[in-house]
Amino acid sequence: MSNKTLAGADVRSGSYRVYAANGTQQALSVDFDTGSYTMTDNLGVAESGSFSEDFTEPGTYVFASSRVTAVANTARFRVAADAIVGAFPFQTAYSSPAAYAVQPFVAARSFLTTAAQLDGTYNRFGVTRSPGGPDSQMLAMRISGGGTLLEFCFDNAIYKIDLCPAASKRTYTVAAGTDDAWVATNTANANETANFRMARIGGQNVYLSAGLSTTPAVQFLRIALPESPNWPTTRGLGASTEGSWGSNLIDTANSVRTATNPDGSYGILALSVGGTFSSQPEGIRLVNASGTRKYYAMQNGLLSVVVGTRNPNTQGYVQINLIDTGTAPDARNGRYKVYAANGSRQTLALNMDSLRYEMTDDTGATASGSFTADSAEAGSFVFDSSRIASPVNTARFRLAADTVVGAFPFAVAQVTPASYAVRPFVASRALVKAQAELDGVYNRLGINLTAASADSSITQIQVANGGTTLYLCNDSVVYRIDNCPAASVRTYAVSAGPTVDTWHIVNVANPADNGNFGIARIGGDNVYLSAGIVPSTPTTSVFRIGLPERATWPGIAARGGATNGSWGGTSIGAAGYARTQVLPDGTAATRSATLVTMGLNGPVNMRLASFSGPEMHFASQGSKVFAMVGSRNPATGGALEIGLID
Repeated sequence: MSNKTLAGADVRSGSYRVYAANGTQQALSVDFDTGSYTMTDNLGVAESGSFSEDFTEPGTYVFASSRVTAVANTARFRVAADAIVGAFPFQTAYSSPAAYAVQPFVAARSFLTTAAQLDGTYNRFGVTRSPGGPDSQMLAMRISGGGTLLEFCFDNAIYKIDLCPAASKRTYTVAAGTDDAWVATNTANANETANFRMARIGGQNVYLSAGLSTTPAVQFLRIALPESPNWPTTRGLGASTEGSWGSNLIDTANSVRTATNPDGSYGILALSVGGTFSSQPEGIRLVNASGTRKYYAMQNGLLSVVVGTRNPNTQGYVQINLIDTGTAPDARNGRYKVYAANGSRQTLALNMDSLRYEMTDDTGATASGSFTADSAEAGSFVFDSSRIASPVNTARFRLAADTVVGAFPFAVAQVTPASYAVRPFVASRALVKAQAELDGVYNRLGINLTAASADSSITQIQVANGGTTLYLCNDSVVYRIDNCPAASVRTYAVSAGPTVDTWHIVNVANPADNGNFGIARIGGDNVYLSAGIVPSTPTTSVFRIGLPERATWPGIAARGGATNGSWGGTSIGAAGYARTQVLPDGTAATRSATLVTMGLNGPVNMRLASFSGPEMHFASQGSKVFAMVGSRNPATGGALEIGLID
C-alpha cells in the first residue's frame, strides 16, 4: 500500500491524487499548517491559494480561488484519513477558451499495491463529459482470482454480477501498471484497456478511474464501492455537478439534500428512496422512482454517491459526499440574507452549536462575535458586539424556519463617519426564485432615512400577472389597492433582479422610480422585503416590509426590536396593543395603544394604533411576523417595530 504525506505538524497535510467530475486526474497538495493548497491539473497547470474553515460548518474548508466568480463560493472540501472529498473550480471539459465551474472530486493518497487485495464485488457509478453532452453509467463489477480477473456487466438494466446476461458481460485481465495503477485488458479485444487505482478509504476498497478516451472523445469519472446489503442511515456532506454544496441525509425511505447553490440560494430537496430487487445489487437504490428526475445512490461507511439516470434531465449528474459520523449540527446553522432597518442588505452567518456569528455588509466588511441564550427570554439570543457602547445590550435575535428576526448594531444610515445603533432586521434563506410565486397583496410598511431625518411609508401593493406587474397605491389616504383612486395607482414592471432571489421594479411612467425587492417565505406566508439606497436620491436609504393581506386579525404575542433601539415583547388583541420594552439606556417601559380598523376602503390586515396624545402608528401581522410603523408626522415618522410571533 502506498501513502504520500508531507513532513509537517498536521497529519492531514500532504499530496493527494484527485479524481474529478470533469473527467480528469489531478494532484492536490494541501498544507493545514499554513492553510494553503496547490491543485495541478492533467496538463500541468497549477492553481494555488489559501483555504479556511467555514465556521458555520466545522470540518468544511473553503478554497479561495480567483476562478470562483459566483455569488456563493461552493468550492469546499472535507477530510478523512488519507482522503479528501470536495469540490473545486476545475476547467469545464472541452471548453475553449478555458472556462471553470465548481465540480465534485474524490482525492486519496493510500492505494493498494498488492493484487490479491483487489478482490471483491463492487458497484460502479460513472459520468462522462463529451462535446455532445454528458452521460451517466451504473453497473456491477467483480475482481477475482487474486486480483487478476475483472468482470463488468454492461447492460441497460443493472444486474448483480452473478446474474449478468452472458452477452452483457465483459472480462478483463488485470496487471500492475505504474505509480500504484492497475491495467485491465479486455480478453476479447486487447486494444481495449482500462486503468484504475484502488484507494483505501474508511477501511474499504474504493475503485477510482478518470481520464480521456479518444474513441469517441469523452472525459470520464468512475467510482466503485463494495457491494453490501447494509443500508444504514447516513449524513454526508459534499458537492454535486450542479455546483451546489450541502448535506444529504439518506435512509431506506428518503434522501434529503440541504444545499447552497452557486447563486447564493439555499434549498432542501426531499426524494424517496426505493427498495432492493432480486436481480439488482443490494448496494444500489433508486431515488425518486415516481418523479421525472431519477437517480441511483450507493454508499459505504465513509462515502455516499448519487448519480443521475440516463435521461436528458439527469444524465451526467453526480453528487459525492463524505459521510459525517459525528453529531449532526444544528439545522439552523448557515447563512441568511438580511434586510435591515438602517436601509441595507447584509448577510448573517450563524453557528448555533459554537454560538458564533458573522454579519457582513454589502462592501464585504464583517462584524463577528459570539452570542448567548437570553436567560430571561427563552428562544432569544443576545449578540455580543464591540459596537455596543450603551448600558444595556438590546441586540438580540429569534429564529423560525429558515428565518431570523432581530436587532443588531448596524451603521446608522447615511452618516459619515460611521456610527452604530441597534436597529431591527429580518433575515431569510427561503427567498422566492420563481416569478409566478411573487403574486399577492401586501400591506407595505416602511421608513425613509437621510442623515438628518426619517419618514414613514404606509401603503398597500399588489404583485400580479404572474409576478410581472406591481401596483402601488400612492395616496395620502391608506386605501386597499382595489379601492385606490385611479390617479393614485402607480404601475411598475417587475423583472429579474441583480441576484437570483431579488426582483427589479421600474415605474412604467417614470423609469427613475425603480428599486429591488425580495419575497421571503416565512411561516407559510410571502413577506415582501426591500432595503437599500434610493437610486434617484442617493442621500436616502429605505427599508420596506410587506405582510400579506388577509381577513383575520388573531391575538398574538411577538418579540423583537424597534428603531428606538429597544427590545421587547408585544401583545396584540382585537382592539389593543401592549409592549414591554427595554431601551439601550436601561429604561424599561410599557406602552399601550388602542387598535381600530382602517375602514371600509382600507386594508383589512392593518390597524391604526393610537397612543396617548397625537402619536399614531400603523400595524400589520402575518403568520410569524408583526410590524408597526409610525405615521407620517415629525413625532413618529421613521419609527419601526418588527417582531417574530411566538
